[in-house]
Formats: sequence, structure tokens, C-alpha cells
Amino acid sequence: KAEITVVAPDRTKNATSHSLTLDSILRLRKVFMPNGYEGYTVVDGSPADCVLVALNDLVPDTDLVIAGINHGTNCGIDVLYSGTVGAASEGVVNGKPSIAISSESPEREHLEITARVLVTLLDQGLLNATSSDWVLNINVPALKWEEIKGVAWATMSRHGWTNRVQRREDPRGQIYYWVTGERSKPEQSNNGDYQLLSQGFVTLTPVGLDFTDHESLKELSSRFVFEL
Repeated sequence: KAEITVVAPDRTKNATSHSLTLDSILRLRKVFMPNGYEGYTVVDGSPADCVLVALNDLVPDTDLVIAGINHGTNCGIDVLYSGTVGAASEGVVNGKPSIAISSESPEREHLEITARVLVTLLDQGLLNATSSDWVLNINVPALKWEEIKGVAWATMSRHGWTNRVQRREDPRGQIYYWVTGERSKPEQSNNGDYQLLSQGFVTLTPVGLDFTDHESLKELSSRFVFEL
């Protein structure tokens, strides 16, 4: 049904967002993939680096960028930190329809279910619901196939991590830090991605690259006029 080329970092790259590598070279290594797929790793590269290399050299005629499957959800404020969403965003920057997909559970069973969800949605015309103007962010609950309630369009919840740093001291007296965090309590919303995911739905959220708060811009520009 499709020609697939896999391009991925050579190691886990959590919370890398849309970062690109500008201060060192990127090396490409070909790797063996099952079913005859082409596969490459980008040494020391971020997820967004991988998409950039793929679309500018390896497979410039790509019809669709799929970033993931991420081990863990990317709901709400998670998308600001997510390397998966960052990779899909790089696809949009390069003019390609792009999907970021994440599984609530990293267990193999649930990763396979998440892949099945994606293939099922693509068979039902999901490509026509994508755009090169925004990322389609998909989250799949940690449920058995028959337990999933359905598919729902959702907004981004006001939900994410409350970040913390732990200050420690090594045996030589040098101070170092561990970045940690905990899930923040989500706001109550009937159509938020986190809430719908918690109810057992696969969530679909169009995530734009325009960070402008247009309502605030309209209000502020009418209330405040500055001159130099």
C-alpha cells in the first residue's frame, strides 16, 4: 500500500522539541529493517534532524511524514517539549502533511495496537484530513483494541508537567541537577485531549505552528498604542 522509509535518531531523544543540530555534523547509518523497508539512523541527531535529512536528501518526494510511535502520550502542554511533535512540525515546515502519534503505554502490545489504529484510520481516508499547515497529533489510550471507545477530535488540554529540579552534590563537592516533574492536574474540559484519552478515546488534535494568541492580539492592539 505504501513505500516506507524509516529515519530515526540512534538513541532515545526525549523532550527535544523542534531542536536542530547546528554546531556539529550529522552522520547517517543504514540499518536493517524487516519487510524490505529502508532504514537509517542519524547519529547524534534529534527527531527534527531526521525529518530534515529525510526530506532534503533521502526521500524528498514523501507524501506523508509520520513521527512516532512515541512511548507515552503527548497531550496538552506536552506538545511543547515533544520530540515527536517537533519532528512532525519539521515536516510541516518542509511543506509535507505530517502526523505525530503516541501510545499511552510503551508495552509492545499497545504499540502494536497503536500501529493498527493508524493503519485503520489511513484506510478510512486519514490522509485527506491532514495538512501541510499544521500537525495532526494522535494519542492512543493504553487499552485493548476492543476496549477503545472510538475516535474523537479534541482540543489541547491545559495539562502537562509541573517541572522541578533536584539540586544534588557529587562526592567532589560539585553541584549538579536532575530535571524531574510530575503530572499537573488537568482542567475540566469536555473535549480536551487528556480528558478524552482518559475516557478511552483515540484523540485527534490539529496543532498549528502559529503561536500567536489572536484574541489577545486583537484586544491588546485596540487598547494599547505605543510610539517612539
